[in-house]
Amino acid sequence: WVAFCEALCEGKSIPLKIARISVDRSLPGGIEAVARAARYAAFNEVDADFLALAQHADDQAETVLHQILRGTGLKGMAGMGAARHLRDGLVAIRPMLEIPRAGIEAFAGEHRLDWIEDESNADIVFTRNFIRHAVTPKLAERFPQFRESLARAGRHAAEANEMLAALAAIDLKWDGRHAHADLLDELPPMRQTNALYYWLHWQQPAGERQYPLPSRTQLEEWAQQLFRPAPGNKPHQAGGHDFTIYRRKDLLLLERK
Repeated sequence: WVAFCEALCEGKSIPLKIARISVDRSLPGGIEAVARAARYAAFNEVDADFLALAQHADDQAETVLHQILRGTGLKGMAGMGAARHLRDGLVAIRPMLEIPRAGIEAFAGEHRLDWIEDESNADIVFTRNFIRHAVTPKLAERFPQFRESLARAGRHAAEANEMLAALAAIDLKWDGRHAHADLLDELPPMRQTNALYYWLHWQQPAGERQYPLPSRTQLEEWAQQLFRPAPGNKPHQAGGHDFTIYRRKDLLLLERK
C-alpha cells in the first residue's frame, strides 16, 4: 500500500505523509472500533484546513443499516456527516458521500485510473463486510433505491437528534460549561434520560480517549439516582467504571477515573 501511494504521489508531484498506527486488540469495543479511534487520532495530527475522506453512498447506506441492526439511537442512525470538526482549524469532509461506489468505479475505469484493493474488505467475519457482500446485494434486487432511502432515513435521524440535543440544552440550562439539574426533578423520565445522555456526550474528551456512553437502561437508572429529592444535603451520584456523575448544588459534575 505504501509503495503504491509513494509511486502515485511521486508521479503527480503530490506531497505524501505516511502515518503508521498500532492497535491494542485488548481494548474494549472490538477491533473495528479501536482501529477507527486510532485512525482519527492520526487524522488529528494532519497539518491542513481540511481532510478529505473517501466514504461514498454505499458506505453511508451500510453504516445506517449497521447502526439500525445494532439497535442504536438517533445519533448512530444518522450515519456519517458530510463534514466533521476534528479539532480547531481542521475539518474532515466527505465530498463523495452521495456518489455510489459503481459511479466511482465507472469513472476510474473510463479515465484509466489505478487503484489498490483493501483485501480485508472481502472478509465477512467483519459485520460491515457481511452487510456489503451478503445483505445489500439482495436489497438492491428488491429495492434498487435502497441507498437513497437509507440516506434519507439517516438525514431524518440527524434532524431529530439535533432537536433532542436542543431540548436537552433547554432542560439543563446548558451554557456550554455548566448543566443545572433543578428543572429536571419535575420533568418526565424520558426527558431526564435525554438530558443526561446529551450532557454526557458533551463531556466527551477530544481525540481517541473517549469513553463509551452507557446503554439506555443504564441512563434510565442513573437518571433515577440523580433527579429526585435528596435526603438532607447528601449529594446524588451515579456512574460506571469510567466515570462518576455528581450532583451538587443543582450542578452536574463529572469525575473521570
